[in-house]
Amino acid sequence: MEQLPKATVQQFIKSITNGDMKCSNEFVTQVMSMAKEYIQQVSDQANTICLENGKKTISGEFFYKAIQKLSLESQIQFLKEIEEEIKEEVNVKNQNKARFQDEDHLRQLEEQQKELYEKAKLENNKELVDEEDDCKPRKTLNLQFDQEEEEDPQ
Repeated sequence: MEQLPKATVQQFIKSITNGDMKCSNEFVTQVMSMAKEYIQQVSDQANTICLENGKKTISGEFFYKAIQKLSLESQIQFLKEIEEEIKEEVNVKNQNKARFQDEDHLRQLEEQQKELYEKAKLENNKELVDEEDDCKPRKTLNLQFDQEEEEDPQ
């Protein structure tokens, strides 16, 4: 069986500890081994239950039965809460995906993008004109300079 990606496990541990704790390679390796063993045990038990029920697809129902059979009932409530959070996230992603498949919504986004582009273009042009104006010599300064030369004909 393959190992879990070490970088993923390290990132997960870092997010749990808010990045405040450093973890030894030994600890990361132990977590990876335990997670692998947990997944293997639950999957094997769920597969057995699935086959006993004459099914060929392991569903969430078999997952929870496997957890019970492994005497891990105390985890079920927590796991169901996590499952609900995941379902909500998937729902939001699917809604967002559907929005981008809606032609009217895409046209609205395209129009907004064009408006923003034109607005940015106008602002950029205005800044360029302002910069050019700042670089040009002021007429009043030129007049003062010209006047000083005229007054000092000696």
